[in-house]
Amino acid sequence: MKTMKSLTVQIGIFGRTNTGKSSLMNFITGQNTSIVSEVAGTTTDLVYKQMELNPLGPVTFIDTAGINDMSQLGQIRTEKANNALDACDIIILLCEEDVFGGFEENIIKEAQKRSTPLFAVIGKTDIKQASELFKNKLRGFTPHILEFSIKKDRDLFLDELKSFLIETLPENFIEDFSPLRRIIKNGETAVLVVPIDLGAPRGRLIMPQVQTTRSILDLNALVYTVKNTEYETALANLKNPPALVITDSQAVKEIVSKTPENIKTSTFSILFSAEKGDIVEMAKGAAKLKNLKKGDKVLIAEACTHHASCEDIGRVKIPKWLKEYTGQDIDFEIASGQDYPKDLGKFKIIIHCGACTLNRKAMLARINKAKEAGVAVTNYGIAISAFQGVIEKVLEVFPEALKAYREADKRE
Repeated sequence: MKTMKSLTVQIGIFGRTNTGKSSLMNFITGQNTSIVSEVAGTTTDLVYKQMELNPLGPVTFIDTAGINDMSQLGQIRTEKANNALDACDIIILLCEEDVFGGFEENIIKEAQKRSTPLFAVIGKTDIKQASELFKNKLRGFTPHILEFSIKKDRDLFLDELKSFLIETLPENFIEDFSPLRRIIKNGETAVLVVPIDLGAPRGRLIMPQVQTTRSILDLNALVYTVKNTEYETALANLKNPPALVITDSQAVKEIVSKTPENIKTSTFSILFSAEKGDIVEMAKGAAKLKNLKKGDKVLIAEACTHHASCEDIGRVKIPKWLKEYTGQDIDFEIASGQDYPKDLGKFKIIIHCGACTLNRKAMLARINKAKEAGVAVTNYGIAISAFQGVIEKVLEVFPEALKAYREADKRE
């Protein structure tokens, strides 16, 4: 089974049209993933390819459209390429000898703005060798430079590429962001409460439940998964109290009421807000929910695209609960997938999903854009816990977030 894209190191390939981005993508992956043509603008959308790059493990390469296509369609392609910058853990800037200017410098500027490591690849060196003068110019922007041609030995190039990635990425790049590492110890037990509702895919658990289970197993801890209707029986069956109970947000009030005070309790969505984003910022955002007024605009942001059911959590239940919580007639706007609005300033608050399909960098970029626009942001699980009156209980596992919520709540 493939590793989910959001759990891989994501490497974006950027450059002008016809510099050979697709050829580089195909060369690295060893497959004809991207269409190669001498016609400029052949790559019209983002192309993703996942591969195992030992010893790093799974990585995802992203082939983007040319950054210098100024046609009307090209501007749309370029905008998608720029959006991909938010998700990239590493940026490859592909350029050619003596072809370097404002377009390349803008990518470098965007990488610096996001604190994203960048290295340059000089392409088509089988046609024209890179001069020391040009290399020195690139060194003014990045110390990491590779040379590429389709005639180059692939294993040698991959070794050079991996050497840079290992040097640049921190150890345990993905795992270091797991909040469970600070909550559950080796040999302890976590109880996962999984209600089976209309939104659950038949025969499968939903992604947050699967990812959480794997994270706990990686910690050499024990997982006890039950439905909410069997939760009390599960607790009674345990010889020792669990280190943590994690429940679906929609059952949080019920589960908190049935859980002894000394047992830590939280939700899948809240754990994801810590793993994928900034839980302190999202906790502060939740304090603003109670003061929303009639006509205020709220953005419901979904990271994925899906068919909305009649009981959809983001499109139906949260708007209903928020109106009941505030007693106000609030306006809602839905954004799904990569459609994250540019004009965030019109919203009073953003309520974001758990972001299980986004990597941490992309989610942090969304939060930062909201902060720049002066807009509060929270997530589904934190908001629902506020609606249900149990937010302080479920934030206990994250003391800094609980403190931030209480301080923000006093100010409100």
